[in-house]
Amino acid sequence: MKEKDLPIDRSKHAIYTKKAKQCVQKLLHRYYDEKTASELWEKIQLQYAEFLKDEPALCGVKMTVSIYDPILIFAWYVTVPDKPPLEDVQQDVYDCFMSGFDVLGKVFDLNRRLDNRLANKAFKRANDLREKEIKAFPASFRMGYYAYDRANGVVRYSFTQCPNAEFAKRHHLEDVLPLMCNCDHLAMRKLHAALIREGTCGTSECCDYCIVGDRNPLAANYENVKDEQGLIVSRKN
Repeated sequence: MKEKDLPIDRSKHAIYTKKAKQCVQKLLHRYYDEKTASELWEKIQLQYAEFLKDEPALCGVKMTVSIYDPILIFAWYVTVPDKPPLEDVQQDVYDCFMSGFDVLGKVFDLNRRLDNRLANKAFKRANDLREKEIKAFPASFRMGYYAYDRANGVVRYSFTQCPNAEFAKRHHLEDVLPLMCNCDHLAMRKLHAALIREGTCGTSECCDYCIVGDRNPLAANYENVKDEQGLIVSRKN
């Protein structure tokens, strides 16, 4: 089915990206023959459209990719009859959402103070954007920014509301949410950084981000482990 034919209210919602489509179709062809993969893809598209019927309108936010591409991943998971282990498809989902960090990692190293400060400015701009958007789109990302710790090279911010987590909770898909959340850790590793995160919006009141270079002494105080839901979380040593 062509995307233009999907029964979606385009005044409220956006379509998934070409990259997300390629990711899901790649997974389908990994586990199924051509005919079955084609049939499942159409069912996934229809499930995607069905999911959107009761979702808050968010097509006007700046980064629709971070909201609508995950919904396609959720649609894939609930549709396929054989559920692969999530760790087997984690890299595919990362490549879909955050492969750009692979390129950035060849240039940026968050152990360098200049790069660390640039990262802080980037997240500050993201926070300023979210603050404007949340007024028009109350169901969007609600972000909080903390003052940059220049002396120790620590970048901090948080989310107290995440559309991905809220979607997972509404549809009882919390077990699939780690596919999206864990990408953050993989992305930071590409920047020679450590993400210290003790909770996410899926399991606690906020998703806290503390980002330091991977050689920063603070990083050695924490160990990243997977909790019972498969989320990577940081625990003090």
